[in-house]
Amino acid sequence: MKSRIVLAAAALGAFALDQASKMLVQSSLALGESRPVIGDLVRLTYIVNPHGLMGLSFGPWARYLMLPLSLAAITAIIYYYHHWRNPGALSGAALGLILGGAAGNLLDRFRFGMVIDFIDVDIPNIALPPFSLAFVRFPGFFLDRWYIFNVADSAVLCGVAILLAMTALVPDRPSDPAPAE
Repeated sequence: MKSRIVLAAAALGAFALDQASKMLVQSSLALGESRPVIGDLVRLTYIVNPHGLMGLSFGPWARYLMLPLSLAAITAIIYYYHHWRNPGALSGAALGLILGGAAGNLLDRFRFGMVIDFIDVDIPNIALPPFSLAFVRFPGFFLDRWYIFNVADSAVLCGVAILLAMTALVPDRPSDPAPAE
């Protein structure tokens, strides 16, 4: 019961914070406008993303593909939680963050057909030179700023990180011994 309350609180909190921050950005910035928060390191830059995670494009069908994928993800999270044996408060919080973030971006897709993004962070440059390996040819890659994201994306990332840490840090439990005959 405690983990359900934590899950609901985390989901509602992530969803509310995401939607409130998007409304604030929409009301205070013009589309494409950028304002420094911590110099050039962190900026608020109002953009819309019709594609998937980190701008991953699924072509002209992205709008129609992302809605059912988001609904499937939310359904899977709820199903997973209900079939989890003895979920604790931390797992409830992690799944709640993922659920709230997914719901926040899903609402954007229903309302606008795309997701509102605005958190713009500078990173050290990432450069991978082009190379060929057998029949595979990699054209190279360069990234000088991180992809612009939102609170929902951050909630999903934090929830996944918590679940991965729990998986990595919790020792395997020995399986039940076979019954004696």
